[in-house]
Amino acid sequence: MSLVRTLRILASQRPSLPPRALAAPARVERRRHGHVPVTWIDPHLASTATIVHLHGGAYVAGENAQTWNFLEETARRSGAAGAMIHYRLAPRHSFPAAVEDVLHALDALTAQALLRPGRWVLSGDEAGAGLALAVAQVLATSEVGSPAALLLSSPWADLTREEYADDLRGTAARLYAGAVPRSDPRLSPVHGELSDLPPVHLVTGSMGELVEDGRSLDAALTAADAQHEHLEISGGGDQVAIDGPGRHSQQARRFLIEAARRAMGMAATADSAH
Repeated sequence: MSLVRTLRILASQRPSLPPRALAAPARVERRRHGHVPVTWIDPHLASTATIVHLHGGAYVAGENAQTWNFLEETARRSGAAGAMIHYRLAPRHSFPAAVEDVLHALDALTAQALLRPGRWVLSGDEAGAGLALAVAQVLATSEVGSPAALLLSSPWADLTREEYADDLRGTAARLYAGAVPRSDPRLSPVHGELSDLPPVHLVTGSMGELVEDGRSLDAALTAADAQHEHLEISGGGDQVAIDGPGRHSQQARRFLIEAARRAMGMAATADSAH
């Protein structure tokens, strides 16, 4: 990797805040939970429900304006608080730093009673969706409560795929995994235990590079008899739920918002703010 590209990656790793045009400063709060930075949107709604989101970026880049747009809209239309966990990133922090950060943050949030049983969901896009799946597998066997559902947008769930070997995603996988075999379920959760997960709501775009990960995960969840639903949007890409506005994006977001409301027991009128 060139020095210029490395510097650009490092610059994109600084935790950001939602654009002011999207969420007024009065709605936003940065806190640390378990020493992990978490940015809240409408934190006062955490007593009602919370969507915890893990951003994409191939484990080397942080959230961007579109990620904030997704979280703000999804949380607002669900009647919930939104919480973005800023986990550590490669190449400075390789595996298992991201998994550990999310687990530490969720442990602290649970201990502080900010995540109510049955009233929070874990969301993620691309690498963040793969990370959410890996974290949920750990939570299923831990004392920390599991989310009411998983919302997965174009998950990068299999770092072993050969077609990633020569592209930027392959480089990111090497930086993140280091010497750890990529078949480790915490890196490639599609190969992990899937039968004990909360309901999984999976959305992918048919034109995305990660569509095969989504199809493989759908098949693996079916084989594990795990409760799940998969929406593959024809013509959509990997950013189908994150990019917006647009017909494909709104279809993906409606699917995830409806899943979040059902999982958290929210009234159907919660979407009236949209």
